[in-house]
Amino acid sequence: MSDSEFTSVYDMSMEQLERRLQEIERNRIEFFDEARDGFYISTREGQFMDCNNALVRMLGYRITEEVLSLDLNKDLWANPDDRAVFQSIIEKWGSVLDYEAKFKRSDGEIIYVSLSAYVWRDSHGKIGGYRGFVVNRTERKLLDDLLSASELKYKGLFNKIREGVFISDAAGRVVDCNQALCDIIGRTREEFYGMDYYKELFAKTDNVADFRRKFTKYGEIGDYELQIVRKDGTVRDVSMSGYATRNAAGEIVSYQGLVRDITAAKRLGRQRVIAERLSATGEMASHLAYELTNPVYGITDCLERLKDVVPQAHDARKYFEAAYCGCKRIAGILIKMKDFFKPVDGLKSAVDINKLLEEILLSFEAQFRDLNIRISTDLAPDLPHMMAVGSRLRQAFINMILNADQAMPNGGELRIASRFDQEKNCIILTVEDTGVGIPPQNLEKIFDVSFTRKENETSIGLGLSICFAVIREHEGRIDVTSKVGKGTVFQICLPVQSLP
Repeated sequence: MSDSEFTSVYDMSMEQLERRLQEIERNRIEFFDEARDGFYISTREGQFMDCNNALVRMLGYRITEEVLSLDLNKDLWANPDDRAVFQSIIEKWGSVLDYEAKFKRSDGEIIYVSLSAYVWRDSHGKIGGYRGFVVNRTERKLLDDLLSASELKYKGLFNKIREGVFISDAAGRVVDCNQALCDIIGRTREEFYGMDYYKELFAKTDNVADFRRKFTKYGEIGDYELQIVRKDGTVRDVSMSGYATRNAAGEIVSYQGLVRDITAAKRLGRQRVIAERLSATGEMASHLAYELTNPVYGITDCLERLKDVVPQAHDARKYFEAAYCGCKRIAGILIKMKDFFKPVDGLKSAVDINKLLEEILLSFEAQFRDLNIRISTDLAPDLPHMMAVGSRLRQAFINMILNADQAMPNGGELRIASRFDQEKNCIILTVEDTGVGIPPQNLEKIFDVSFTRKENETSIGLGLSICFAVIREHEGRIDVTSKVGKGTVFQICLPVQSLP
């Protein structure tokens, strides 16, 4: 309306003024009664003075008079004490905005509402009551509860997955992960969220850089094998798979991934390769031993016959002696090779593992005392006997103890324990030293026949390869964990067969 069209109330006739007031009242009534939200005016004591139709419908009544007759303390608020709290807040601040409350409908059903109101005062300035509007939030509340329940269900499923799961933002920062992932990496959620995991978690920076590059480039990656370093320093093999989530514009907004601990599977795979290699080595050694035995014995016999031809004082005598001793030594090695690689089926008998270990340790007692190596044992008294080739197990245990001896050049402690795992029906042996430890990159090679440590270090390959072969002969398993500078732990699992 322009200034020229605007008519001041002072310029209106009584008839025009009356029409204008009627129009204002009609607009107020239409707004008040046709609004979707409930409007009200109430007294401080607890009674509605006026309300609109929306509030009547919201509370489940038929007519306005039914609502106006309510005692708000008893009939409206689900908990009467809540109205007192509401009153203290609105009277302190003069108003409230989106105050959450619970009201009772006429049928007793509870509804969730949001109150926005302010106080009104009488002619003396005293608070007479409150004016405001009510919004029904029941549907939103139920939806929020459903979403919360869904989130809890999702969280429960998320945390029950055995594989590690992670979610990161577009920049690669982890925003969520499950408990399985924390168990795999040996860290809490807070530690994982706060770390630069590309630098601090993975063992080889080159490999993780390649993984990151491919993941970012293709937006999807599957079964990528990496090594991680847990908080306690142990190295684990993991397989990582994941995909990127994109927005409508095709931009990456987050990454989701799956992490599986494949350390055991990798170890079994490596042990299978070692076993096959040992088998091939055994076949070759057996063939060589068979082919070389007769010629060596022939040469030895000839040298023994010719030895007496050469006088004792002759210079050539010492060469005959050296050749003869060398051939005898080769013959002894060939015998051991044939004994080591020959089949052992049918030679097994009931073996007391604890007694076998005690006898071996007793034979090393003086040697270890001189080397400042303490021996501690924890042998289960109820250990069952097992069907085994005692001499072969003795050889394996001796090699393991010698390996521990070589790992502690400055002394230390050798701990040997045994127990019976009834669930797996096997004897568990633990051989632990406090020696120099084995670097992570060498752990997978230590059972290799051809493996030796670098210069100035003691070779452990042959001894442990023999241990591995003997344990495999008895359908057992041998595992190793180690920390450089802290020591090494070998765990042997030997299945117990029924005694005849």
